[in-house]
Amino acid sequence: MKIAGASIRRFLDKPDKAVRAVLLYGPNESFVHEAAQTLAAWALGKSDDPYAITKMGDDEIKKDSAKLADALAAQSLLGGPTIVWARINGKGGDEAILDALGAIEAGAPSGYLIVEAGDLGSTASLVKEFGAAKNAAVIAFYEETDAERAQYAKALAKDLKLAFDADAEEIFVGGLPPDRGLARQEIEKLALYAHNLGRPISIEDLEALMASEAESALDAASLAAAQGRAAQAVESLARIDALSGVSALRALLRRLHQLRDARALIDQGMSPTDAIAKLRPPVFWKERDAVAAQARLWTAKKLNAAYDVLWTAELRSKTAGAPQELIAADAYRGVAKLVGN
Repeated sequence: MKIAGASIRRFLDKPDKAVRAVLLYGPNESFVHEAAQTLAAWALGKSDDPYAITKMGDDEIKKDSAKLADALAAQSLLGGPTIVWARINGKGGDEAILDALGAIEAGAPSGYLIVEAGDLGSTASLVKEFGAAKNAAVIAFYEETDAERAQYAKALAKDLKLAFDADAEEIFVGGLPPDRGLARQEIEKLALYAHNLGRPISIEDLEALMASEAESALDAASLAAAQGRAAQAVESLARIDALSGVSALRALLRRLHQLRDARALIDQGMSPTDAIAKLRPPVFWKERDAVAAQARLWTAKKLNAAYDVLWTAELRSKTAGAPQELIAADAYRGVAKLVGN
């Protein structure tokens, strides 16, 4: 059974009891892992057996292909559920997983199988077999849109009873990292800060709490590139430990989206300052003057050229073994050069 769209949330909120095996995959690793945790908690129920969940990785499955099937067939010491949670990368464990799926379809093991895979293609054997099985489900998780990320963040903030001053919530949401797991950590960190605060969260509170050193450096790098200061942009990137090239490219892409929206308002007759004030999510107050100045420099033609630079760089960075940091730095230089053209 293939589950997609709005049905994903319904399934995770109330899993189908007939489903005994679930394959979770896709480029959004945070979503995949979060879904696996949700299903494991549901399958575990009220059991307090510390050995009810057996976690297995690629190497373990490859070394002993029968171990996965044995774990699924094992009986819990306390008579509760048995859950096998396999985390795989590549095809090394496919045969053992498909054998286990076949046994589940035949009604043999009593256990519940969760497979947390990487970015599989839709034609992968696991995807096809789980999708065709009667007692299994397959769910793909892709990158969120900005609107979906904002909706998630606002809903979680509301659940945690966070209250914001005017514009503070939009600034908070707009500054969250794109990875859902990291975004959740930032929201929960803010909830701890706001506990017993006795007033709404202000922009000044956010300035003090939100940005890590790496995030601040990434903001500084994208701001410098958009101002045409290539050397400063690359220097800011170099200060970030374990830099993800794709994250750096997307940070600059978000900066260009901001300028594109401002440019559209300016072209309609609005002043740069008024255009920046209209943007949603709001521009961080310390950056408003700089972004207004940038908006005067960037034309639609230059923005289109910059998008081409970034999209080409992202494709290159996703090639196996690609030097992502160097590709990102080159892209930042390329975008910065467009300002003076």
